[in-house]
Amino acid sequence: MKLFEPIRIGSQTVKNRIVMAPMTSHFAENGFVTDRMIAFYEARAQGGVGLITVEDGIVDYPVGNNTDNPIAVDDDCYIPMLQKLSLAIKRNGATAMLQLSHAGRRAGQISMKTGCLEKTGRRLPVAPSALAHPSPGHVTPIPLSMEEIERIIRLFGSAALRTVEAGFDMIGLHCAHMYLCGQFLSPWANKRTDAYGGSLENRMRFVLEIIDRIRMEVGEDYPIVCRMNGKEPEEGNSQEDLTEIAKRLEAAGVAALHISVGFGSVLWDKGFIPAEAPMGFPEGCIVNLAENIKHAVSIPVITVNKIRHVDFAENILQEGRADMIGLGRALLADPLWPVKAMTHRAHEIHPCISCCQGCVGNIEKGQPIVCLVNPRMGREKETRMLPVSENRRKNILVVGGGPAGLEFAATAAERGHSVTLWEQTDSLGGKLLPAAKAPGKKEIFILNEYLTQRVSSAGVQVVLNKTARFEAVLQFGPDIVAVSTGSRPIMFSIDNPDEVNVHTAVEVLDNDASETGKTIVIIGGGLVGLETAGFLADGKRQITVIEVMDDVGRDMPNITKVPLLIALREQGVHILTRTRAVKILSDSIEIETSGDRRMIPCDNVIIASGDRSNPDLADELKKIIPHVYSLGDCLQPGNLITAIHGAHSIGLLV
Repeated sequence: MKLFEPIRIGSQTVKNRIVMAPMTSHFAENGFVTDRMIAFYEARAQGGVGLITVEDGIVDYPVGNNTDNPIAVDDDCYIPMLQKLSLAIKRNGATAMLQLSHAGRRAGQISMKTGCLEKTGRRLPVAPSALAHPSPGHVTPIPLSMEEIERIIRLFGSAALRTVEAGFDMIGLHCAHMYLCGQFLSPWANKRTDAYGGSLENRMRFVLEIIDRIRMEVGEDYPIVCRMNGKEPEEGNSQEDLTEIAKRLEAAGVAALHISVGFGSVLWDKGFIPAEAPMGFPEGCIVNLAENIKHAVSIPVITVNKIRHVDFAENILQEGRADMIGLGRALLADPLWPVKAMTHRAHEIHPCISCCQGCVGNIEKGQPIVCLVNPRMGREKETRMLPVSENRRKNILVVGGGPAGLEFAATAAERGHSVTLWEQTDSLGGKLLPAAKAPGKKEIFILNEYLTQRVSSAGVQVVLNKTARFEAVLQFGPDIVAVSTGSRPIMFSIDNPDEVNVHTAVEVLDNDASETGKTIVIIGGGLVGLETAGFLADGKRQITVIEVMDDVGRDMPNITKVPLLIALREQGVHILTRTRAVKILSDSIEIETSGDRRMIPCDNVIIASGDRSNPDLADELKKIIPHVYSLGDCLQPGNLITAIHGAHSIGLLV
């Protein structure tokens, strides 16, 4: 396979064509690399990646911070832990690269918790021009003076020298995602009229002087890999401009180009493609952008963004569309992606479903990243899949074949327990099945297939159409029972329920939507309510979503929330915030907004206002059986991550 052919990047030979793309982890502490971070990258190196790009090293900490808790590389005190990180990567056979970065105006986002500029240490951000980043909450930056530009160029050079001293094989330079280098490059952010703005030649001056400074500090032969955008919004660089930028970077001695897209936050633009394309976007959605650049240069070109399947990645290389494949979230889901591909075990790869919940979503919240399908990610040294000894082997009954039940069953069986799973319906998956019917969510079916396959491969005895009544469980005689009976929807109080058409969101998603009428009110503007609105919106129905809070989709990462809201707006869905349902009548619903009450005529009301746990069976069994565990929504309603991760943790303990 071409994926596993070596490739030359400047003076370095990389053992294969697979690149771990840089991803913020929030595993750093006060700018320092941590042991947790080292274990995270070490696991990916052990999995067979050729080139590992370590997340952004900030050259001017904290005013240049791209996120709440990045790596710093602006002082010698950070070198020892950086050195420990590079050594862990290299001793496992991968080439190590640290990406240098400065966020510029992107650092200037006001914290929703404190109302202050926390990323920058409460200092105003800097940028080429006094233009705030267009995403909500960003402040107007201070335009850089000539002297300050020179200082930052020197900082990049000093950071590059520290990168070499820390043992990294290559230097990455982040010129994408509208961080500071990208801001100087693009007329979208650079409105200067001096030597650093205006013409393309002037806009490139900052980046080219950084490259010259790096070469002065570390020598001519040290490879520099530039990450650049392959597409920009209106008023940004044209395709011709971007091609010319690539050519000039090559002429400046850059050894490879990593072609990305996006601006670190989501724009309210129908055609916007984020750097981490979520569900609904096609696989390899920006390969064409890398292909455009590859036609213009002779140095290696890396493509990235939602590349999932081995055959798909191989075809990109075989067709000459790029020279290397960047994998980001795919390596969070399965660090062994490369070695499984190389040993013809692609069917065993744990799939990234592009949910963006634990990676992008946690970064938005300022928390360390996690992965929905890989509960061990970020806890590589803490969690072990230890087999049980023969004398500790238990007979386990799992009640309920939803995601939590499947994860627990697979984990316990993989450790060596004898596991039986009862599911009262004729199929496994629970709420995954209706969730996958929402617009752009078909990839949830992949998660269900993965969990179902794990259960089968682990030898779990699955019994469908089996209701777990109390007496039947006792007759089965298990040593351990894990109850995953899910949750019940929180229903609205209705005076005359027989006279009105009220359904739950799950009922609507699970069944044919044709019977829901033409005028619909959805109570609840969270993920479930919004996706149900998207499922029903067809241009013919009049749909209103009411939400008691001041914003909708609060349980969604912006990267998935914004595209959905754009689609709902185009489909004519009305969204009312700070609004509560007062009374449901046979042909209307009474609502209250800011103390004012009014009626909305409707054929149907759909309840999407949350769930409550369903602990009845577990509570009953605990009176008789010593070891009974509640899993997922049965324990406490939450999201898929909490359900799967909690079930996995219990599966490791039993």
